[in-house]
Amino acid sequence: MASKKFQYRLQKVLDFRERKVETLQAELALAIRDRDTEVAMLNALNEKRQKAQKSLEGYLARGEVAEVQQTNTFLENMAKKIEQQNKVVVKMNENVELIRKKLVVASKEKKIMDKHKEKKHEEWKVEQGKIEAKQLDEMSGVIFRKNLSMKMLAVEEEAYREEMMEKRMLLEALKAKKKKKA
Repeated sequence: MASKKFQYRLQKVLDFRERKVETLQAELALAIRDRDTEVAMLNALNEKRQKAQKSLEGYLARGEVAEVQQTNTFLENMAKKIEQQNKVVVKMNENVELIRKKLVVASKEKKIMDKHKEKKHEEWKVEQGKIEAKQLDEMSGVIFRKNLSMKMLAVEEEAYREEMMEKRMLLEALKAKKKKKA
């Protein structure tokens, strides 16, 4: 009894949702990498600002006015760059969160489809079990009827043999009686 293989009728939808999850995972990994790059740039700018701040303190202590003015200008420019970079990092974080939310939704949709597939597979297994049981019952019935007819045939043959034996014995008894009379 070769049973057919389970085929999920919504497999294409499930495959689509799996691809969507994989795409969003890749997109999230890229967004995180890009955000981490921007955070590293922000950290580098902050380090430059801190070094310039220390240099400024040294220039002030030594009274180097020209250096103090240049460093102040540099620090003002650095503050603008840091502010811009902070905005970039905020946007990158928002993008990461948006993709993460999309991924959560897509994962839930895929999980729903997976559960549906499992349920349909279980229903299919139950149905296949019923079909196989029915086939086994039919085969058992055929075998039982065949065995029964063979037993009945054997009983009929045995009854026929016994009848023939009785007839032979009767004929022999009659022959023996005739011989006695004669």
